[in-house]
Amino acid sequence: MTPTPHDALFKSTFSQPAHAAGALQQALPAALAARIDFGSLKLQPGSFIDEALAASHSDLLFTARLEQTSLFLYVLFEHQSTTHPLMAFRLLAYMVRIWQRHLERHPEATRLPAILPVVLHHDETCWSAAVSFQELLDVPPGTLALMAEHVPQFRFVLDDISKEEDDALRARAMTALGRLVLWCFRLARDPRDLEERVSAWREVLREVHQAPDGVAALRRVWHYIFIVVNPSEPEKLLPRLLAVAGPEFKEEMVTVADYLHEQGRLAGEREGRLEGQRSTLLRLLGLRFGELPEPIEARIRAADAGQIEGWTDRVLTAPTLDDVLDER
Repeated sequence: MTPTPHDALFKSTFSQPAHAAGALQQALPAALAARIDFGSLKLQPGSFIDEALAASHSDLLFTARLEQTSLFLYVLFEHQSTTHPLMAFRLLAYMVRIWQRHLERHPEATRLPAILPVVLHHDETCWSAAVSFQELLDVPPGTLALMAEHVPQFRFVLDDISKEEDDALRARAMTALGRLVLWCFRLARDPRDLEERVSAWREVLREVHQAPDGVAALRRVWHYIFIVVNPSEPEKLLPRLLAVAGPEFKEEMVTVADYLHEQGRLAGEREGRLEGQRSTLLRLLGLRFGELPEPIEARIRAADAGQIEGWTDRVLTAPTLDDVLDER
């Protein structure tokens, strides 16, 4: 699956332990964070989310030293427009998958490493669902207290940036790029007052720009902003951003805007060719089989390039219209 802009920026930034460490230390209770050696933080391969949720969720798994042992830190980034009511249940399923993989790799193990689940969330309001698994159980409160020791119970760590003010994000004890990316996620939901808000982040932008690999990081940030604010006309957004961010960022901005403009032009050309192929197929089918039913025409208008090619190959040899469009 092609990554979403949110997924791409989240993973390109927070898959780097230096940026993830600050985000985790910010989210975790201070007393617990103090016991974790974030200098040992190491990214682990793989994703554990359900395929159906891949468009609205991203995840990263890390290991770190915890006193005399080690633990997993599992970060789930939720970038959909509403709160998922069963998030605690989904996290439990993902945690079990992590443990299962651990046991496959360590079949001799008789104990499991702890997993700290962290949800990074932003939507149009604020988090409104349960953060504790037991809150999801349909049991009277008095009875739940009696069975608490006999059913799964955990509470995930929630970092909800939905309503956090820009000043508070800038003040976080994180890397400059980490803070900037969290702000970008908030900007995606509410791009109002864009120029004023970008201007307030100029010092952070400079800090990112001067860091190792900062130019590449800023290109990813500008790419994200162009995509979520005005993807169809990046050239119109460019002068607005340049006016408030400053000339020192011109090269990176222009590079990204030109790239997106060219990608849009190429996509338009591809869509134009595909639309022409659809029209040709409709004309051939009409000549061969007569007037086409509206559902058939709509199906062809919505078909992708591979389908159009296959149907066109069969249009002169298939005995019936159904045989032309048969996708078996």
